[in-house]
Amino acid sequence: MPLDLNSFHRHAAIRRHLQQEIAAIAPLLADVHGTTGLLLRAHACAPGELVTPKIGNRLDLALDETQTLRGSLTCVPDALPLVSESCKLVVVQHLFECIADEAGCAGEVARVLAPEGVLIVLGFNATSLWRPWLASKAAQSGLSLRFGSAQRCAQALGALGIDTIQTRYWGSLSPRWRNPVMPTRGATVDALARLRGGWMLLARKRRSALTPLRPRRDAREPATHNPRLAPGTQRECA
Repeated sequence: MPLDLNSFHRHAAIRRHLQQEIAAIAPLLADVHGTTGLLLRAHACAPGELVTPKIGNRLDLALDETQTLRGSLTCVPDALPLVSESCKLVVVQHLFECIADEAGCAGEVARVLAPEGVLIVLGFNATSLWRPWLASKAAQSGLSLRFGSAQRCAQALGALGIDTIQTRYWGSLSPRWRNPVMPTRGATVDALARLRGGWMLLARKRRSALTPLRPRRDAREPATHNPRLAPGTQRECA
């Protein structure tokens, strides 16, 4: 069956869920500031306008049927044409669930995220009543939807130098319910939290503890000395 991302993302329940989660993370984005931000979506028609008032320039990319990201630029998920550590904010909305090389894309996200930069990952909850319904709709669209847990995502990001600050479960308990449920900070707050339709992972990249060292002079380079300077003044200034 040919892949049809449009039909999957046209379902009212899915559109409602995607729009509600964009609205739910809006307060988290209000205080994130920086020169560059990055939004990675599973499809261009995903509803909800992401508002990043303190990000100077945001790149919006969405997956197409050829597993190519298109939008502000064109690339594949595991080779983002961005300078390393250039993005102060990265939001990944269900992209990891729809691509073949999730690890490669996660590695690229970690590479472009700036030290102490903010990462938000949104996913469908594999332990909710949404799973069989989503799997059925995905199969009808030819989409291979990979359900991942927030815990597994946090472990993978931790190995890449990105620490999880908090995990929230939110949304309705069933795709047939219309009323959204506000995010919570874990099952200790709400006994039904892990049964909700979606999860959100909020993380921050560690600042490197290594201090760059001045490269040594190549032994093959001819030494240059100024005879007018005293020996103590020939050291390079730090």
